[in-house]
Amino acid sequence: MTNPELPDERPQRRREYSGPVSTLGAAMLIVLAVGITIWFFEFRSSTGASGVSEKGLGVVQLPAALNPTGKAPAAEEGRAAPDFKLAGVDGGAQALDDFRGKYVLVNFWASWCGPCRGETPELQAFFNQYKDKPFVVVGVNQQETPDDAAAFVQQFGVSYPVVLDRSGDVSQAYRVGHGLPESFLVDPHGVIQKTYLGALQPSDLQQILTEYLS
Repeated sequence: MTNPELPDERPQRRREYSGPVSTLGAAMLIVLAVGITIWFFEFRSSTGASGVSEKGLGVVQLPAALNPTGKAPAAEEGRAAPDFKLAGVDGGAQALDDFRGKYVLVNFWASWCGPCRGETPELQAFFNQYKDKPFVVVGVNQQETPDDAAAFVQQFGVSYPVVLDRSGDVSQAYRVGHGLPESFLVDPHGVIQKTYLGALQPSDLQQILTEYLS
């Protein structure tokens, strides 16, 4: 029997071993934490940055035969444009490569973006005037619902193709943040010729016409 008046020579002994139940519980917690971590990263990789599932959609690999630059695609002038396939606002799916042979003005936008709303009428008018040339506008809606994108399309009478980047993967590949709008002019060979930060100006559209469509 221990004399309560004498100091405990091994004060740590109560912490040395708490029994098999405590040890097993700690091990189970570690296994559970590892399992949750693995599930989290697998979920993110399958659904994209925003958690919106886009199976089979997003950035797609550009075949080497369609890349005249010999360099990996990148959102830079003189580099092959990153290829993508996205759901259209009117149903179906659309890929950037579908427009090979034309100049493609890839325009990233969102309905909440004031400058996007300001440039859309000019962009639509330009498309209407020159759609008989080897030219098309492709609007890429950034991470909004199909209903929001469709309401915008209807409000502004947009007739050029509009696709939905719900996961944000394509915007990320093009290094587009929330500083919308942002546009890229891709030539008939799939190479980016011009980048436009902010709303397209009449002078920008005139330059496209003079340098590329005349």
